[in-house]
Amino acid sequence: MKRISNLAKDFTQNSHTIALAVVGGWLFSLINAPLPWFFGSLFFIAGVNLTGIWHVRGPRGVRQTGQIFIGTTIGLYFTPTVAGIVASHLPWMVLVALVSILLGGLGALILHRIARVDGATAFFGNVPGGMAEMLAQGDRFGAQPVPLTISQLTRVTIVILSIPPTLTIFGEVGNNIFVPHTAKVDFAGLIILLTCCVASSLFLYRVRLPNCWMLGACIFTSMLTVFELTLSAMPPALLSAAQVFIGVALGERFERKAMTTAPKVILGSSVTTIIMMAVALALAAAIAEFTGIVPTAMIAATAPGGLAEMSLTAAVLNLGVPLVTAYHIIRIIMITVLTLPAYRIIQRLLIAREDTAN
Repeated sequence: MKRISNLAKDFTQNSHTIALAVVGGWLFSLINAPLPWFFGSLFFIAGVNLTGIWHVRGPRGVRQTGQIFIGTTIGLYFTPTVAGIVASHLPWMVLVALVSILLGGLGALILHRIARVDGATAFFGNVPGGMAEMLAQGDRFGAQPVPLTISQLTRVTIVILSIPPTLTIFGEVGNNIFVPHTAKVDFAGLIILLTCCVASSLFLYRVRLPNCWMLGACIFTSMLTVFELTLSAMPPALLSAAQVFIGVALGERFERKAMTTAPKVILGSSVTTIIMMAVALALAAAIAEFTGIVPTAMIAATAPGGLAEMSLTAAVLNLGVPLVTAYHIIRIIMITVLTLPAYRIIQRLLIAREDTAN
């Protein structure tokens, strides 16, 4: 009870942040911006923090709540037909993940050269894995937390500021098979569904699985959908709320002092992110040609963005939601597994370069 009381108190104390984010989302929706509730909340929260006058943060658990809403929404797309299509893409998913790790390693060499940061900071700041997971891994090897965070934040920000607007301009949606299993909202069923999704996410949190909040909800709902069991659809309002929550969680990471003290890190990360995006675009075009999936869906699937942000983009724009999510899940899992051996290789290369320079 005390924990619930503390969460309620924290929410009340930081409710002004949510209110500010909602205002931003509403204003962006008036101008028909892509993902208006996400970008509106992100711009308003980040903008306030970057002024340096006032630092706002969201209530505890705001990102986790948004991830649960997104994971539940995505799970409703995994019909038996869609599950079969997703499974057939597994070799492509592994290829994209391996290329991401390779580009992350090569990008670390570039970031090390431009920003003059140590090898651990350059590597874990550049690999396109989950931000929290890369911070934890980097901390084990003595990486500098501020430039590492800025590097990861730069990558995610560039991707989400460029990919969703570009896909919106093309205006192409995913295949007709990629639609939710049910379109009917049953409020009693919705409460049961969300309660079970929270329980599933908590279990994965206990076993320390990366992106547990989104994956727990997605896995539980997917299992129901694959077996054609229906509790409820997700109300559009909850997906909009998820946009606001994820926007707040990302926007609160922007701090004026940190951003102004690391221009070389921002420059280096921008260069490596652009390279990653160019390669991802080529991969997307090739996979779309071989599989017949619309190119816009594959661009969202191969983009080096965050799991929650890119899955949210796919859900709002209806771009092969389960397929996009599966690509990013496989990438995150493989990066988590292969990060340490990849880092050791990069560390040897950096040491060899320094010895040669001396």
